[in-house]
Amino acid sequence: MSVPRHGLLIGGEVVETENWMDVDDPATGEVIAQMAAATPADALRAVAAANAALPGWRATPPLARGALLAQLARALDEEAPRIAELIHREEGKPLGEAQAEVARANEVVHHFAAEAERLWSSHLPAGPGGLGSTVRPDPVGVVAAITPWNFPVALVVWKLAPALAAGCTLVVKPAQEAPMAAWAVCEVAQRILPPGVVNCVTGEGPPLGEALATADGVEKVAFTGSRRVAELIAGWAAPRLKHLSLELGGHGPLIALPDADVATVVDVAMTQGYANAGQVLVHRSLVADVLDGMRARLAGLTLGPMATERGLERHRMLMEDARGRAAKIEGGQDLGGRYVAPALVTGAGPGTKLVDEEPFTPVVAVMAYDEVADAVKEANRPDYGLVGYVCGQDMRRTMDVAQAVECGTVVVNGWRVVVPYAPYAGWRGSGVGAELGRPGLEAFIRWQHLRVLA
Repeated sequence: MSVPRHGLLIGGEVVETENWMDVDDPATGEVIAQMAAATPADALRAVAAANAALPGWRATPPLARGALLAQLARALDEEAPRIAELIHREEGKPLGEAQAEVARANEVVHHFAAEAERLWSSHLPAGPGGLGSTVRPDPVGVVAAITPWNFPVALVVWKLAPALAAGCTLVVKPAQEAPMAAWAVCEVAQRILPPGVVNCVTGEGPPLGEALATADGVEKVAFTGSRRVAELIAGWAAPRLKHLSLELGGHGPLIALPDADVATVVDVAMTQGYANAGQVLVHRSLVADVLDGMRARLAGLTLGPMATERGLERHRMLMEDARGRAAKIEGGQDLGGRYVAPALVTGAGPGTKLVDEEPFTPVVAVMAYDEVADAVKEANRPDYGLVGYVCGQDMRRTMDVAQAVECGTVVVNGWRVVVPYAPYAGWRGSGVGAELGRPGLEAFIRWQHLRVLA
């Protein structure tokens, strides 16, 4: 049976390649599409197209850029059901979660369409001896956006929308494990924006990543993925002094204070824990109630398949490591194919891989503590700092603890992490720079000072 084929998006055209790669449905193993397998030469061709489009897009007035981005946002709203279905099929994410991802991503495009209109220059009056200064924003240039499979639309849009608002052009490289939905977003953008403003190359990660990170025509690399790959990208980009934004994952610590509402703790632990994994640090007085609440919710929890065989093997390794360190595991077993049961782990501590590392598999470790200072210390111990959570009812103390958690985002008494108007930044080993909000827009801007003396 034939399946759809999707070529590269370069310079406003769909470009076929000599070689193709299969995309499978992780729930069934069925091949559902073929994507073009780009070579480094193809990536450089996309960079050339982005550079050719840059002068015109840079010169487009902010109001006009904003209007085109608003048109893109409306088009993506119309395409949302189709794009969510692509996420569901290629990644295995439950359809409701895929729909939520697309809806939140589209909010980001709407937000930066408005932000594009607010990119004004500033005039600073001079003292004696000059006419003044004008400070103006200018786009950094061509951006290589390299994204992972776990949020294949959101993590493209977080780079695409602010870069376009700033006046940059892009080459998007989606994950080879889940490229279809990201490709679809770029295809919609290609329909609406001038040729070459948004390009998309699909294929094997390392050779394309190296080609983009070392290309003379790329001024910035915006990457989300593993620290290991980020170190490679930084090594390729550093000798050329390219701009870098790196978001490298996290550990999701949740601190439940002694006065925390148990229902809220359980809701956060379940919603964010089994979406992204993490550790739940619970005051000893609340542990039994929190575990009872989680067990009740786990009985009705349905997960999609693991997106990759590599992820399935990692899940098995983490379970085996935890057992070898005398942790107690409820669930976590293979269910056939790429399906696994969610795991609830108690008795794990430092030295256990699922506590020390980003698990990236459906497992939550619940750890008891006696002193709040010890919980904060444990939350900050692993070299991550992306998102943390704190639950408590004494707001003065809760906010003090939240500010002590060394993460770029800390959510208090809830689990909704991302809003378009606030920065999303990784601290420590979780990254460099910020996405979203005003800082996320300025990440794609360089500033020029025009000093007028006469």
